[in-house]
Amino acid sequence: MRTPHQILGPFFPLGSNPATQGDLTIVEGTDGRAQGEIVEVTGHVLNLRGKPVRGAKLTIWQANTFGRYVHPNDSNPAPLDPNFVGFGIIRTGNDGAYRIKTVKPGPYPMGADWMRAPHIHFEVQGQFERLITQMYFPGEPLNACDRLLMSVPEPSLLIAKSIPQPHDHRRLLEFDIVLARG
Repeated sequence: MRTPHQILGPFFPLGSNPATQGDLTIVEGTDGRAQGEIVEVTGHVLNLRGKPVRGAKLTIWQANTFGRYVHPNDSNPAPLDPNFVGFGIIRTGNDGAYRIKTVKPGPYPMGADWMRAPHIHFEVQGQFERLITQMYFPGEPLNACDRLLMSVPEPSLLIAKSIPQPHDHRRLLEFDIVLARG
């Protein structure tokens, strides 16, 4: 099935230099690393027939581990992390594969009665189409009450799958993105 569309979101990156090597845990020109739980997300961009989409451009953005975006309109009082911009641009390989290293984003308030579940935004530009979606984390209690996640017919298509990793403390997730035509 095609990956469901999600909103672009109010905090698309402005004025930041994106990470281009898929590692959002470091900021060029600083000595530190981003705070929070390190996660690696791997996956493929595919068309509905399961064929890889080569050279698809993925723009990725997210909140930091405290639930705050590096964006002038984010009024969340949570702290910023000087070692995290939360913004990257990468391309898929010939096999449609991609990999990013980042931190698990924190939840954040969307008003008095709603906390957004941790998620990562993806804008995917394939050969024939553009998709904006969000990836959610498996086992998150807030998933069940996230209004955007629950608004799609098949929420499970937006929840990454855990990949067992016995010898590393880093969390590995798999999130395939399926475009209608590629």
